[in-house]
Parts: sequence; structure tokens; C-alpha cells
Amino acid sequence: MGNTLSIPRQAAIEGAIRFPGSVVVDGTIVGDVSCTEILITERGAVEGTVAAETVTIMGEASGAIYADHVTLKTACLVTADIFHSGLSLENGCFFEGKSRRVAQPRNLANRVTTEAAGADRLIR
Repeated sequence: MGNTLSIPRQAAIEGAIRFPGSVVVDGTIVGDVSCTEILITERGAVEGTVAAETVTIMGEASGAIYADHVTLKTACLVTADIFHSGLSLENGCFFEGKSRRVAQPRNLANRVTTEAAGADRLIR
């Protein structure tokens, strides 16, 4: 599986994570996550923007998700707008938000992030 960053259950991270490999979240992240692949486990939670090739959610996610393929597993809790090329919903998952099928979702995430940073500079 190459490079893997594991966030243990006891960890609570506030801030952005950019990692050139897979991320496994057992703890809590409040901030944006950009990686190749992310797995949010049953006890894991991410509040922020997630951008990856593959996103699998068994726990909780809120914010926005930009991924080529997203899988929402049974009993997950997702309150987010999802921009994807492929979306799989298992029976029993909870999803509230918008789903938009787009050709290159991660490129859209980069554009949205760049525009938001520019707007933030203008406000200050």
C-alpha cells in the first residue's frame, strides 16, 4: 500500500493535512485532508474538505468531498457535498447533502481552494 499515515483513535488534529499516500483516520481531524486515498473508520471523523482519488467512509464526515470514487459504508454519517466520478452507497448509510458527478473532481477541489484563498486575502 506504499506510504500510509494513520491517525489513532486518541488523536484529535486541528489543521490541514497533505499527504502523498493513504490516510487511515481512527481519530478526529478538523481541517482539510488531501491525499491519494482515505479511509475514515467506524470511530473516525473528519470535518472539512477531503480531496483524494478514493474515499471510503465508515465513520463521520462533514464539509465537502472531492474524489474519483467515494464509498459510503453501512452506518456511516455523512453531511457533505460530494463531487465525484463514481459514488457507491451501501444500504444503511446516512447521507445528507448534494451529490454532483463531475469529470475531474480533484481538479475542481484545487480550483475551489485557490479561489477561497484569494477571497480570504481580499477580505483581510
